[in-house]
Formats: sequence, structure tokens, C-alpha cells
Amino acid sequence: MKPRKKIDNEKYTDEELKQALIQANGQPTKAAEILGVTYSSVYSRTRKKPELLEVQKAYRARVFNEVANTMTLIAMAGIIKEPLTDEDGTVIQGKFREVTVDYKTRMQAMQSIMSTFRVEDGITDKLDLTTAGNPLSSNINIEIIDKREQVRTDDDDTNN
Repeated sequence: MKPRKKIDNEKYTDEELKQALIQANGQPTKAAEILGVTYSSVYSRTRKKPELLEVQKAYRARVFNEVANTMTLIAMAGIIKEPLTDEDGTVIQGKFREVTVDYKTRMQAMQSIMSTFRVEDGITDKLDLTTAGNPLSSNINIEIIDKREQVRTDDDDTNN
């Protein structure tokens, strides 16, 4: 879909916004470009219409899962398939060569790509510490220890 000329924020339908969100993989900025409207218009409309917000979140989650699965395969295998190009630099459809990627580069790429997703997609880099909605006292010292491999779920508690 080609971006349209800027239009009045109310001159597009919810169905048009839904299709733009699907095409943009849930990214409101790109959906706004597709519709030719402002980001704030898309943001406002999706917040007012829960069904549109669900479409946005669902497509972002789908992309997140695809990226996470791809990055996991790359991290484990250490090999990517690079598309071959002809002498003009045009990609040759269906033709690839395998390229070995060192561990450090794989981990940096994974961290970079995964950090582009927001907390609702499962990634966060901040921690909010509160007590019943109020900030913690300034005289409390907190040490954060990363023990992801030891994380327990509710299911683990019921099985013990």
C-alpha cells in the first residue's frame, strides 16, 4: 500500500487503520505513514479502541516471536545464510551462501535486535521498585543478582 497524502485524522476508518497496523507489523509510526496521518492520530485512535490496540499488540508479538526464534537459531548454529547477488548487486532469488558468525558478534546482534522491542513484547531493561505503589525509602540498599537460569514458575511451586 502506497502512503497517502496527509488527511484529516478522522477521515480514515477503523478497518483502514487495522489493515495499516497489520501491514506495519503493529508499528504505529509505520501505520501512520501508510495512512498518511500523524503518529498521534494513530496512537490516540488505538488507545480509544481496544480492538485496534489488540491488533497492534498481536502483530508486534508475532514479529517479536519470529525475531526471537531466528536469533536463537543464529546464536546456536553460528551460521547465517547470506543472499547471493549478481554483478549489479541485485539479489538472486533462492541463492545463498553460508557465513560463519563468531560468538561475540552473534550475542551483540541478538542483544541489539531484541532490545528494540518494548516491555509488552517480553523485553525490558529497567526495573521498577515500589512498595504498594510508593517509591522505596532512600536508605534501602538493593543488590540485583541475575539468576535467570534459576527462575521458578508457579508450576514449579506446585510440583514440589
